[in-house]
Amino acid sequence: MQVQKISTSNQCYIGKARNNPSFGRLWEEHISWGANYIKQNGKTNFKLFTFPDAKAVFVEIANKAVKNIDRIKDRMLNVILPAAGAGVVISSLDKNSKVYEMKNQGEGIFTAEDINATPDDSYRYIILTKDDKINIVKDPYAKKQNNIHGWSSIYDQGKYEWKNTDWLEGKDPRRITRKPGEVHRGLDKLIIDEVNIPTLSAEGTFDEAKSRIDEIVKRNVATAIEIMPVENTFSKQWGYDGADKFAVNEQLGGPDKLKEFIDYAHGKGLNVIIDMVPNHMGIEGNYLEQTGPYIKGRSEFGDLFNYEGKDNKYVRDWMTNAALWWANEFKVDGIRFDLTSLVESDWLLRQIVVEMNEHNPDVFLIAEDHRNKMHSVTNYYFNENSNHLQELDFIDSQIDYITKGWKNAPWSIGFDSEWDSQYKDTLSKLIILPDENLLDIFDNLIKTSDYRVKYGYSHDEIGNWDGTRFISKYLVRSLGLFNIIKGKDDSEKGQKAAHAAQKLAELIVSKDFEHMQFDELSQAETKIGLTDYIGKTTLIDTFKTAIAKQKLILGTTFTTPGPKMFFQGDDEGELSYFKFFREFSDEKAERRKNPTIVSNKIKEKGYDPLEEIARPDSIIGKVRPEGIFKDLKEHMIAYCSDLKGILDKYPGIAEGSIVETFKDCNHNVHIHKIAHKNDEFLVIKNFGSGFHNNSYSYYGFPDNSTWCEIFSGDDIKYGGMGYVNKNRTDITNENQNLSLAPNSLIILKRNA
Repeated sequence: MQVQKISTSNQCYIGKARNNPSFGRLWEEHISWGANYIKQNGKTNFKLFTFPDAKAVFVEIANKAVKNIDRIKDRMLNVILPAAGAGVVISSLDKNSKVYEMKNQGEGIFTAEDINATPDDSYRYIILTKDDKINIVKDPYAKKQNNIHGWSSIYDQGKYEWKNTDWLEGKDPRRITRKPGEVHRGLDKLIIDEVNIPTLSAEGTFDEAKSRIDEIVKRNVATAIEIMPVENTFSKQWGYDGADKFAVNEQLGGPDKLKEFIDYAHGKGLNVIIDMVPNHMGIEGNYLEQTGPYIKGRSEFGDLFNYEGKDNKYVRDWMTNAALWWANEFKVDGIRFDLTSLVESDWLLRQIVVEMNEHNPDVFLIAEDHRNKMHSVTNYYFNENSNHLQELDFIDSQIDYITKGWKNAPWSIGFDSEWDSQYKDTLSKLIILPDENLLDIFDNLIKTSDYRVKYGYSHDEIGNWDGTRFISKYLVRSLGLFNIIKGKDDSEKGQKAAHAAQKLAELIVSKDFEHMQFDELSQAETKIGLTDYIGKTTLIDTFKTAIAKQKLILGTTFTTPGPKMFFQGDDEGELSYFKFFREFSDEKAERRKNPTIVSNKIKEKGYDPLEEIARPDSIIGKVRPEGIFKDLKEHMIAYCSDLKGILDKYPGIAEGSIVETFKDCNHNVHIHKIAHKNDEFLVIKNFGSGFHNNSYSYYGFPDNSTWCEIFSGDDIKYGGMGYVNKNRTDITNENQNLSLAPNSLIILKRNA
């Protein structure tokens, strides 16, 4: 910072503060923050929340042609700090940028209107604190941010023209909207394919991800995609390190390309859910502490937000407006909120729900909460006798009590759904380690799944554990790889076993595996790191079992009423890694100075998570099955597509309710009965390793009814052994003899 006497006439002076203004939360208020380009007059308005005791705030505008402003403090200013009774004076050193005074509206809010600035011009804020310190910051409301450490850019919100207007107007029947009064809240048709844009193509952009949309639509399994966060970060990554809560990662294509991608998905009949992260700030590119009272402390993930501390109101509004921004500006159909249990303010969550209900009532809201189905998260109650502004006033009053030391929390937050992590945990364990206790737990959980999102694996279970998919994880346990791998401690052995399983999986699906003799296979296993030989027959049988178990995970999830989800590629037997990957702006320089950085990262994950190293391994389709398992993808796609076809033909399976469950703990077989209007269905799942050709009457097969099979997961067309009950319409309590293969399921429909 250069401090000197003024040498130009481009000067700004501090204005007089207005006392105790009242700011509402009508739509005009929500959209007034940040830089707002007014197309009608070609000018821009600015609005910032900063420190309530700040002495002055200025906005500096640099023409879009100005170069070398990659850092927020690039370019010098003339600054004269205030003497007694005087105001601060700040001006630009050259003609390529101009500094404007912002009016102090009180409560830490500063505005500037009708400024000569147009789209793609760069801007930054200059804050004079109460201690006469100059803070130069980017916009916390930046809607376009080319560099997480650089100046913000003015964004033309009206530039993109939406094409699929029928979808936006609710005329397309494939669009899924929230219906709080229904059993599944209108989300029963929701089958989510969770996707990560950087790994859908080698380029890792919105444009290239369109081809993946085409594949998803062709398979006709998913009815929605959930995009992992695209909040702006330094590198292409998972997205949970967002440094700019309103800006789209420019490396993926930026905001207009995201709109184009969402528009394209809508045109293909896919609903779009987007992840946002209200619980922490990314650990790089964070200037919030210099901007205002946005931060309250630190966590292992990054800075925590000041939702309930001193001067919290406009911090809560800031995050609420972020949710409204994604919903309204990008026309998403749903929003998933990351780790709401770590937000540490259920009143903030309630505020978001209240505002979304008012301004975007069709957009459904999903929490990732993990607080064991805490009732208030999805308890849906709103006072019909009060409007949303009164609701917000009530929330403000409750947080006022909290700041005075009184502890309270809302008994109704009101999300439409939440990730059912208990269901996920129990199902994934039951698939790998079936036992009586797990079957009992699962039985209780499936009865209460209701409107919660069921799933077996998400990005977390794959990427955070070791980056391997379910099939590789199963090989570790079933083949006992932990015991035949070398390592300094259990942690290292666990990582090495996981990556050995991945290499084994890739070997098993290679075209050479089928013809390998003992010596060649033994050498390959030694190279992988195994200290004991595993025979070819064992590898083939275990791999087949792993495939069957993955189908059972999907089949169980798909046939549980309500919304469900799978991770990208799971519906086609994807074997490629999905590693955790990210890169920081100065990481490579630090690595050169300190080689232990790399070794420590590898010790933690079993691989180097640098974006340019880990991302290529995670691009979908990298591992292509050949040889013995050349039909793996075809079989898995047929299985999932046919299951989806059953749901389309018999919507009662998704829309109905589970009215009874039965379990055979001796054989690890579970049945759930679904009723919907005049239809009834039985889903029989064999989590055990044995074949069954006997009667199930002794553990609850319904009396006085006849049934027919409408789906068998062990059909040969799905790579199974052909244990089916086709063409049988006489299945009764007394005349069953049902064929049920290990790790498979069948669906029976009651005859009319």
